[in-house]
Amino acid sequence: MDYFPVFVQLKDQPCLIVGAGEIAARKIDLLARAGAKITVIAKTISPQVAAMAVTHGLELRQQSFAPEDLQGFRLVVSATDNAETNQLVAATANANKVLVNVVDSPALCSFIFPAIIDRNPIIIAVSSGGAAPVLARLLRAKIETIIPPAYGRLAQLAEKFRSAVKQHFS
Repeated sequence: MDYFPVFVQLKDQPCLIVGAGEIAARKIDLLARAGAKITVIAKTISPQVAAMAVTHGLELRQQSFAPEDLQGFRLVVSATDNAETNQLVAATANANKVLVNVVDSPALCSFIFPAIIDRNPIIIAVSSGGAAPVLARLLRAKIETIIPPAYGRLAQLAEKFRSAVKQHFS
């Protein structure tokens, strides 16, 4: 097993996205759904990410990434098309023991994004460890067809009765 699967609590946690294009926007959306407090650093901010600043309460910094920019963050995603910047982000994050994902560069990552099936609070993650992301997405699609959205509501209902059930059954 190259990666240990784990679910991380990111609600109100400071997370950094380096880059502000289409791929960065997808990562911003995922982190925002988890409640992260997101800062975006990029030379150019796309209209899509600029719009997300309002809907997700992002802090936007229109600048180049510098190592000191990483201070205070728990997690960083580098989603640029600049290999030098991506390597600098990864090296800085590793030196500061901050979790880092460099999009499409598994060798530079301390974590990777799985293909996600969201039936909140039921969350299912599928990963190929970065080896075959298309296959992971295909598996996600197959699993999604057998797990209806109603399972999320069922889990919420079960949560309401959890403590009462625990009192009656060991």
